[in-house]
Amino acid sequence: MAVSKILVVDDDRFARTFCRQILEEDGGFEVVDAESVDDGLEIIRQGGIDLVISDLVMPDKTGLDMVEILRLEHPSLRVILITGHGTVETAVKAMKIGALDYIRKPLNPAEFKIVVHRALEQSKLAEENRELRSSLKLYDASSRISRTIEIEELYQIIFDLMIQETGATRGFLYIVDQEQGESNIILSEGFDVQENEGLDRKLLDEFQQELAHLSEPFIPDHPLTTTVKYRSSLDPVQSSLFIPLQNKNELAGVVVFFDTEKNGVFGKEALRVSKFLCQHASTALENAMLYSQAKILTITDDLTNVFNYRYLNNILDRELVRAQRLNSSMSVLFLDLDSFKEVNDKHGHLLGSKILVELAGLLKGAVRKVDAVARYGGDEYIVVLTDTNSKGAVIVAERIRQMVEDYIFTESEGYPIKLTVSIGVASYPEHGVSKVELLHLADEAMYKGKFGRKNIVYVATPGEQTLTGPVDPPISPDTA
Repeated sequence: MAVSKILVVDDDRFARTFCRQILEEDGGFEVVDAESVDDGLEIIRQGGIDLVISDLVMPDKTGLDMVEILRLEHPSLRVILITGHGTVETAVKAMKIGALDYIRKPLNPAEFKIVVHRALEQSKLAEENRELRSSLKLYDASSRISRTIEIEELYQIIFDLMIQETGATRGFLYIVDQEQGESNIILSEGFDVQENEGLDRKLLDEFQQELAHLSEPFIPDHPLTTTVKYRSSLDPVQSSLFIPLQNKNELAGVVVFFDTEKNGVFGKEALRVSKFLCQHASTALENAMLYSQAKILTITDDLTNVFNYRYLNNILDRELVRAQRLNSSMSVLFLDLDSFKEVNDKHGHLLGSKILVELAGLLKGAVRKVDAVARYGGDEYIVVLTDTNSKGAVIVAERIRQMVEDYIFTESEGYPIKLTVSIGVASYPEHGVSKVELLHLADEAMYKGKFGRKNIVYVATPGEQTLTGPVDPPISPDTA
């Protein structure tokens, strides 16, 4: 049976002793006492007190002061006030500001015990209700996490819920790409990431050994050496909370919350809720990753792993809308390998397929992450350049042309092959305003180069006659 710990606060030593004797008579109580409100508050702040019994009238701070302070610092801690000089008005005021009960001296031992037992019972019920409400709240949070399968949305929900449930005010979500060997902050709260460049690395490097095998949230037991620039000052990180996000037992990311205040918000409760959310987040991440991979398969070319023709339409629609909204520009590069059919005829389609894969890799490496590479059909590729006019597009196209000319294809297969590429360029709004126009003009420009001297970048001619219908890719992926 758990023993309840009761604090008696009274400036009268006899009154404190009398209360102790009454409470300890039946057992089941551990009683500590203090002769002033300040001494009592110090004991409370050390933790473990289940109930406070305080005299109303004392020198300096009174029992009402005790109730007011505890209402702010420990709102769940119940207080019984005792006095021999109080009035009904005082009792009413005490109850209004948070006192649980009010007893007048001289104490009746039987009545006193009943009041104390009732107070502890109410505290127990209140705690159970709080735990129930907390559990229901966490269940609702975990349901929101479990229902989300879009990976970007899931990261946002995980981060927001963890901030909300732990009471954190500053932190970031740091993701790890195991395949690419890259990692970066994707979400942050309460501090300027740009003013604190490298903060993620500093915090994670300080606990590199712990994070390497981290499977559950943990709170470091000492201040960190890392400082945070906040409101034009550098403050040391006093408390922190690290929450791992796992996918199939591999670290997919870390949520890091930190505080520069000495009495930080991270304690047992923050650890409990973050552990609960962490478990559900890991399951949801695994599902979201599987969904993301399946989604990628529907929009990528089976052979080259760049975007396929079907998804190219979506990319063009999106970028045209964006360029129109921002009064910006965008460009399309239409690429075709010169004399690729001869390579297929001489070396076979298997080697030809390897060349197409290597070309796709070259193209992805030659453009920015915001740009898009798609296989249009056969040995034809489309590159969509965001926020790029024709002048910039020609620079990119020429870089690609030179890169292909210098590259030795299928060298690892023992068949070193040199090839060149012809590239057509069309830009919005300079050459056309629809995806049909841009694709056709870039295609026409590419063919002018291909059936001219080849190995050339050719820019579309504004006002050239365009098709009015959809532009379809070649029927066979291996036709030149």
